[in-house]
Amino acid sequence: MRLTTKGEYAVRSVINLLSNPANGPVRIRDIADSEGISKAYIEQLFNRLRKDGLIKSVRGPAGGYILAKKPEKITIGDIIRSVEGPIFLTLCSSGKTGCCDRERSCRSLPMWKKINKRIESALDSIDLGDLK
Repeated sequence: MRLTTKGEYAVRSVINLLSNPANGPVRIRDIADSEGISKAYIEQLFNRLRKDGLIKSVRGPAGGYILAKKPEKITIGDIIRSVEGPIFLTLCSSGKTGCCDRERSCRSLPMWKKINKRIESALDSIDLGDLK
């Protein structure tokens, strides 16, 4: 997995939900304006984040989006996995078997798996509560 704009923009947009001092709903248009991201792109990202239970929408004139959980319960890893999929550096470190002819004899595989675990651990060690 290479972190793409999907992951970067999803993290920025979700962090933006923390910026409302009243903890009320934030409109996508306001996020788009403050982050310089297209409204349509944020809508796509928020659909995935909503389906994964990280954010929820609030309808009505004062509607928008809010976090579906306490900030301390949502990690950066959760956000990235929601929009990017599983986190792995190399195909062989994805945990899928049969990805390479050299899988059984590969001397570098343990290293890739170890690096991958550390990256996932780092992303999961930062929650939105840390960013308030």
